[in-house]
Formats: sequence, C-alpha cells, structure tokens
Amino acid sequence: MDEEKKVTSGEDKKEDKKEVNIFIEVSRDKVEASITLIPLSESPEFNTEQIRKSLSDKGIKYGIKEEVLDLLDKNIKYNERLLIASGTKPTDGKEGIIKNFFESNKAVKVKKGEKIGEIIHPEEGIDGTTVFEEKIPVQKVQEAEIPNLTNVGLSPDNKDILIAEIDGYLFIDKFNIHLTPFFELEISEDKFKAFVKVKKQLDKDDFNAEDLKRFLNDNGIGYGIIEEEIEKIFKHEKFDQAVLIAKGMELVDEKDGQIKYYFDTEIKPQMDETGNVDYKELNLIQNVQTGDKLAEIFPPEEGVEGSTVYDEKITPKKGVQPVLPTGKNTRSDPNNPNILISEIDGSVELKGTKVEVKNVYTVKKDVDFSTGNINFSGSVMVNGDVRSGFKIIAQGDVQVNGVVEDAVIKSNGNVLLKTGFVGRGKGQIIAQGDVTVKFCENETIISEGDINISEYVMHSKMLTKGNIYVTDKTGLIVGGETCAVKGIEANIVGNENYAPTKLFVGVDMVTKAYLEKNNEQIIDFGKILAKFHRRKLLKRELSEEKKKLIDNLKQLRDKKVKENNKLIDEIEKSDDSADELKKAFVKIFDSVYPGTSITIFDKNIIINNPNKGVYYLYTEDDIVTTNL
Repeated sequence: MDEEKKVTSGEDKKEDKKEVNIFIEVSRDKVEASITLIPLSESPEFNTEQIRKSLSDKGIKYGIKEEVLDLLDKNIKYNERLLIASGTKPTDGKEGIIKNFFESNKAVKVKKGEKIGEIIHPEEGIDGTTVFEEKIPVQKVQEAEIPNLTNVGLSPDNKDILIAEIDGYLFIDKFNIHLTPFFELEISEDKFKAFVKVKKQLDKDDFNAEDLKRFLNDNGIGYGIIEEEIEKIFKHEKFDQAVLIAKGMELVDEKDGQIKYYFDTEIKPQMDETGNVDYKELNLIQNVQTGDKLAEIFPPEEGVEGSTVYDEKITPKKGVQPVLPTGKNTRSDPNNPNILISEIDGSVELKGTKVEVKNVYTVKKDVDFSTGNINFSGSVMVNGDVRSGFKIIAQGDVQVNGVVEDAVIKSNGNVLLKTGFVGRGKGQIIAQGDVTVKFCENETIISEGDINISEYVMHSKMLTKGNIYVTDKTGLIVGGETCAVKGIEANIVGNENYAPTKLFVGVDMVTKAYLEKNNEQIIDFGKILAKFHRRKLLKRELSEEKKKLIDNLKQLRDKKVKENNKLIDEIEKSDDSADELKKAFVKIFDSVYPGTSITIFDKNIIINNPNKGVYYLYTEDDIVTTNL
C-alpha cells in the first residue's frame, strides 16, 4: 500500500513553503511497512514527527522501528526505501505422532507389560501480529492419530506409553498395532471345562510349557489342570488348535427321596400263559387288611460337591424329601414313621399323591329287585349278574362276576366284567378308569382309560380317551362304532358279509358324548321349568314342595351348564393338541374286511379289499398302511 503526503514546514506563513512527499508501503501479509521520503524542494525543512503522524493516520502502530526514526532525526534520507515497522510472523507448531519402539511390518516377540510405543503430543505454534497490531492466528496442530490396537493398551503409570497387555507376537503397520497372543483361553459356559489354543512358535525359545502354566495361573485357572496335555502340546506341536487343558469336578445333585409302594399303582389286566386275559388274576380291586404295609419313604441320596476350573466350589442341590402319602383310612406305622399302613380292611389305590383305602360293597348274588339300585362311595363287588334296568354308581371300582344286561354302571375307577355285557342297546358303562369285559353286544362303553375286550365286540359303541384292545385269538370287532383317542388293536375287524364297521382314533368322542348328554339333560330341565313358569303366569299357586323342586332343578341345570363349559374347554384343548392326536394308530393282527371305515384324526380310509396283519398310521397327506 502506498500513500503520498505533502508536508509543509512549520513556517507556513512564509511565501516559500518547503514540501516533502511521504510514501508508505505495507507488505501483502501486513507484517512489514516501508517509507520513502521524496523532497519537493531543494532544501526542504522536515522532522520525524511528520512521519509518526503519517504512520498513525495509516493505522500502523505495532513494531515501529524507533532506531530508524532516531536516525532520520539526525540525518534525513530522501528517495531511499526504509523499513519503518515490522510485525511478527506465526511460528508453526509440531503435529502429534506415535513413536514406535519396534520395526514396522515385522513380527516380534513381546512380553506382557513391555513398552510398545509412545504418544508424542503436538507442540502448539505462536500467533503472529501485523503492523496494524492485528493477530495472525497460527495453524492448529493435530493430536497423534492412534492406529487400531489389538491386545495393546496404555500404561497405568504413564498414559502416553503403549504397552503389551499379553505375551505374544507384535506386528506394526501404518494402521494397526496388533498383538497376537501366544495363548488363547476358552471357558465352557458352565465353567467346568477350559480349552487353550497355543500359537505356532516363530522361534522355539519364544515360550514353553512353564509360560503356559503361568498364563493359566494368571487367568485364574486353579483346578483340574491336565499336565500331560500341556506336555503334549509342545512335544507333538499341537499348535493353533483347541486343547482341553483343565476340567472341573462335575456336580452331582442329591437324588430325590423315593416312595416305594407295596401294591400295584397301575392297574392292568394280567395275561395267562397263552397270552389271553386271565380273569382269575385281574386284581383290579387290591384288598388289604388292617395294619398292612402300603408304602415307605426313603431319604435323598447324598450328592457330590462340584468345582469349576476357577476352583469355585458348587454345593449340590438338595434332594426332595418325600412326604408319607397319607390318605383316607391310612396312617404312619407307630414303630416306623417312614412306613404307611392301612387302618381298615378294604381296597387300596393311589389317588393323585395320596394312598387311600376304601371299603368295598359286596353284593352276594344279583343286582335286581332284592337290592335295588346301588350308589356307593367306595368300590362295588357283584358276585352275580346286573339285571336290566338297574344302576350301579360307585366312587371306586366296580367288579361284576356275572353278566351285565341292559343296565347302567358308572364308576370313578375301573370296571371289570368277568363275563359279558349284552342287551338291546339300553345298557351303558361309564368309567373314569379302565374297562375290562369278556364280550360286548349292542351296548355302549365310555371310558377315560383303556377298554379291554377279551372275545368280541358286536354292533356296540366303544368310546375311550385311551386305547381299545380286542387282541385275544378270537378278538373281533364287527359293526357299530369303536373310537379311541390313542389307538385300537384288534385281531379281526369286520366280517365276510362286509358288515359296516367304523373305527375312529385321534378323535375325542368321549368328551363330546358327555357334552351331548349334558345338553339333553339341560333341555329336559328347561322343559320342566317352563311348565312351572307357565303355571306361574296363569297365577296358579305352587306348593312349597314344588317350589323346592324348582330350586333344585335350577341348581342342577346351572351345574350342568358349568360342566358344559369345562367340557367345551377340554374339546378346545384337544384341538390345540393336534400333534398328539395325529400319533394315534390302528393295528389289526389277523384280518380286516371290506365295509370297514378307518378314521385317524381328520383323514379317512375305506377298506375295499380284505387285508391281513396291517398297521394304519396318520400322515399329512393320507393314512399310511404298513404290514405288521
């Protein structure tokens, strides 16, 4: 920048004015300013105050060279370019760097804690100043760019020093400081096994078995170290592979205490030597006498303390101490509190988790007009027949040694008919347990358990949530409907006359039958209540007895409605367990004849040709037939 200024002498009133031009130049970076004095007369009068004023007018106030002004006071120099002011340029700083203590691109052995490198922090520069006293900022410097670190960290004593966090092979390049460990440890999730992977040595002296042992100790492995495996790694060069190096002590929990029963908890018909049901030894009703031993409890078996490879002790889980299954008509033995005995003579059974002894009601001859209907809270034994039109309702088991005609038997336990069940279709057996019968004609059997038929089933309805077995040599199913949720096994199905015979498995018709029966009763109750309601609308007075009857009918109807809701829930749950229902099967050991229909879950097959020894199973595509 240039400036020209005319200066007159102090005697400005004189006619002869002496003038001087002052040229001021400022460098582009504003760090230096120069002046040039050009005289406008032969003998100009001039002093340095004029220069100071020109500098001030220009805004130049930093770095003015007083020594130049002092020189000009003594000897003014014209037509010469002089440096009159000088600022300061910025002083550059130094960037931060990583100073490595090892060569790059070469693997070297280092030990844990060894120094790898140093972080050199940047040095800040100094700002400059223009002759106008303006700040010239210095360029910012960058911190050291730390590369990717693997198994390398900062020293706890000096955060500027990089150290090895493990023993291993170090490799440094522009972007990475990578430390590959000599040893890698892997612990199983349960902490009972430790595996080590040893890196292949660059030099045999780099590390040895003692280093590996020290590594295990540093990592807390203090139990079950397999010394011979350590030796094998180095002797047989088992490098770069996982080796089981330590094994903890497996925990053995205490075994739960046990309950031993001195009677059969699962009642199943026994077979004779020929493979047929032995009706003399069925033992469905297990009789006991007062003081008989029924059950005994045994305490838990002691467990074994475990230990992890970290030498952490694990206490075994305590076993469950069983409780004496005391139930109705039973008590603990006065001489041994771990033994359960019977208080009465009766029939023993396991009811849930309790052992109960029930009285047995025995009918010496037939159930007929001499006995009337039987409704008993325990088990019932009938030595004779059960005549048509009579009922037996028992909370326990029912055993009939004779024939059951068109009668009704309802049992919350098992039902055994040593002969048969025959009539004109009015008879019914409904059991919560198993039903065992020699033969059945024109009748209905509904069971929550299994149905066992010794000789034949003809034109009857069999419904069960378990299995149906008609497997004696003469075991025959002809006509009617035979339905089992789990499976049907029979010797012969159908006959040479192609009698229509229907088999269903994987379908719960028991619950649906209960639901249908309940609906019929609800409708009947509704009809009776409607009659009384009409009489009430006609303002006909009802007796106290009939009012009481109405209340009872309403209670019964409400009870049946609640039962229906439960049955509907059961049916829905059954639909949800379709995978289990599809496992149902039909086995026919001898022959199956045309006219037979087989349904498994939601698929059906019609038998058009006689077949022998066949096994029917469900698949998603169809029912599959295989040879037994």
